[in-house]
Amino acid sequence: MASIRDRLLRLENKRRFLDWFVWHRFYATLTLEELETYVSGGLPDPVPNRPSSVDTLDRKSLLKLWEEEELKFGGRSQEELKFYAENGFWPERRGRLHYSMQDGKLFVEWRNEPQAESAESGTKRQE
Repeated sequence: MASIRDRLLRLENKRRFLDWFVWHRFYATLTLEELETYVSGGLPDPVPNRPSSVDTLDRKSLLKLWEEEELKFGGRSQEELKFYAENGFWPERRGRLHYSMQDGKLFVEWRNEPQAESAESGTKRQE
């Protein structure tokens, strides 16, 4: 017999799925102009009620799509989501190329956090 915790987990997942479905379907029905109106702080008038691309998906496909989005966006803070929306990548992925000369050879590496220039090693940061 399933424990109360397991039942609560299933109910919570079902609620999150239904919330996701309603919003995903709503966003999928908006035109670009309606989406811009929504982003600027208002709902399109009248609120559209037209068919959506998710209307033709079966439950298994919808669950898979939801799980993929949960992996990508689940557990993120509002600040992280805003950063992603503005930049197209997550804050932990920000970084830059680092160029250096070692033994007369050019080395290029990706660094997640910019490091201070080092005059002794002859390294330069990308500006």
